Order: sequence, then C-alpha cells, then structure tokens
Amino acid sequence: MTQPLSHELAQRVIDQVAPTLEFNINMMDPAGRIIASTDPDRVGSTHTVARAVAGGEPGIVHDGGSPAERPGVNLPLRLDGKIVGVLGITGPPERVSPVAQVLVLTTVLLLERERELDDSARREAADRELLSGLVSGEVDGSAITQALASGLPEMAAPWRLYAVLDHQTAGTLEPEVEQARLPGPQRRARFGGALWVLTGVRSTRPDSRAAQIPPAGTIVLDGGSCAGGDDLSGAAQALGALASAPELLPEAPASGILKLDELAPELSASCLPAATRISWAHRVDSLSAGHRQTVLAFLDCGASVSATARELFLHRNTTLQRLERIAELTGLDPRIPAQAASLQLSIIAARHPPEQRAEQAPSH
Repeated sequence: MTQPLSHELAQRVIDQVAPTLEFNINMMDPAGRIIASTDPDRVGSTHTVARAVAGGEPGIVHDGGSPAERPGVNLPLRLDGKIVGVLGITGPPERVSPVAQVLVLTTVLLLERERELDDSARREAADRELLSGLVSGEVDGSAITQALASGLPEMAAPWRLYAVLDHQTAGTLEPEVEQARLPGPQRRARFGGALWVLTGVRSTRPDSRAAQIPPAGTIVLDGGSCAGGDDLSGAAQALGALASAPELLPEAPASGILKLDELAPELSASCLPAATRISWAHRVDSLSAGHRQTVLAFLDCGASVSATARELFLHRNTTLQRLERIAELTGLDPRIPAQAASLQLSIIAARHPPEQRAEQAPSH
C-alpha cells in the first residue's frame, strides 16, 4: 500500500534540512497543494507546476516565466512506482537541482521508514488481537485457521504455542526475554503476565527450539503440536489458565520447559474456584514437605512402592510407613486411585503461599 505524504512528515523533513540551506523549500501533494514549506504563508496554496509534475510530466526546471512562478526545481516523490507528492526548491535551477535530488531521496527514505513502522504497529496489534482471542476463547477454530493462513506471515498447521513466564519477578519479563526469538514465521504478543509465541515451524525436535527462548529465571509452557484450529484453541485456553496461576506450577526442569500434556493436575487445580482451591489446600496442612514429595513421587512412579523407594532413596518399608501416615493425617489414601487424585490436587493447590491463602480465604 502506497504511503501518502502527510503534512507532519513533509514539515519534519523541511524543518530538519532548512537551517542548512538558503533556499525556500516546498512540498506539495499530488493535487499540487502546498502542504509544508519554509514559508508558512504558502501552505495551503496551489502550485501549478507541481500539479503538472504530479500528473506525470517529467521533472520541471523553470525560470519563473510568470509572476506567479518563481525560479526553481520541482521533482516528483515516488513510492512503489507511484507519485505521492512533489518537492520544490526555489532558486537558480543550476544551484538547487542537486539539492532537490538529495532531498527527494531523503524524503522517500523517510516515507519508507514511516510505512515500515506503521506496518509493524499494525502487525503487532493484529498478533495481539489474535493471540489474546485464542487464549480467552473468543476466537474459534475455523477463524484461527483462516487468520493464520491469510495473515503475514502465512502460517500453515501444525502450530505450536508457548507462554513464556518470568518465575522470579512475578510476571515481569526481562528485556532479553522480550527480544528472544524462535526461528521461522511466528506471531507474538505480550499480555496476561506472559510473552506468547505462536510458531508454525515444522520440526521433529520442538524442544530444541523452545529452549532458545528463556534465559535463567524464566519458565516456558509448551502447548504441544496442534494439527488444527480447534486443537490450538484448546491448548491456548489451557495455557492461559496455567499462566494465570503460576504459583501452582511445579519446579521447572533445567531446560525451563513445562509441557502442557504433563500438567493435567496443575490445569485441573487452576480451574477450581478460589474458595475450593483454598479449602483443598488446607487438607494437606498437616503434611510435611517429605510427605508431599512422597505422594508426588508415588504417583509419578505409577503407584509402585518399590519404584518410589528407589526414586527417594528410601527403604521400601519406610516408604510404606510414610504412605500409611499420609492416609492417617489427611483421610486420603494415596494407594486408592480416586483418593490419590484428590490428594495430588490438594498438594498442588497448597503450592500457593500460606499467607496468600489466608488473605484470600472467605471471611465468616
């Protein structure tokens, strides 16, 4: 799209170069109307020669053949092959012609830069609208597919969505995180306490790309490969729920990457009403850190006592005694699947700092 020559840009160019020149400078729109000038009284008047140049006639050097015309040079300003305005300098043509040519180049470069900035701002706004709509559930699967296929850059499925959280500074990302980029086409936006990055790059090793995002102190939530718009919508809303409750997340591995398909318990806890989450957290107030570690290890090991003992470097009998003690303290036996699920959710809910749970507890 051709960028029009605005009064603001035209006057800014003139104001920058005028102090170094002794000549009067005018900039005209394609209709020949003067939109900026070193002589403010001329702004708004019509320059007939400039109108002829804007109409496609070659650059005109004239000698002031009539009282209404002053000696000088008028040259077209072209962008994308189209004339968007005319630059004129008053003075002896042999002296002002080289200056006019330099000013034309300068003005065109500034126009191109303004267009890049405008395009970038539009892309950023579009990316933010799309990604925030994804996370909030306001954009459905078919709309997502169409938007990604027709946007810039075009992004065909499969897609992968990441939410980059700063675990050390309570949702404030450091500049190096904001500037980090994945290879290939992507959409990115900052909102909801996270940097959201959607990529369409096909790869058999997605984690190697994701690991390039976070410096120390950040956590990446990886939504996994999404083959279609509905898959992407579901992953986005799940990541949104987790990003809104980062205190429930487990400790991240060395890579800093937590995979969505391994965060089902945390996702379930994040979707609980606040009062329910607080109530469940209180169920495990009597458990020590070692008890909680034992429960989670027991579940990770497929409810195998022997495997849990090896994982925690404990004797098998010690592990059994811990499981029995946990059942006594909470009324929930980790060896019974349904009760183990409740116990796991309670432990996850209890990751919320106790003082914050107290502040959020309903008053009676």
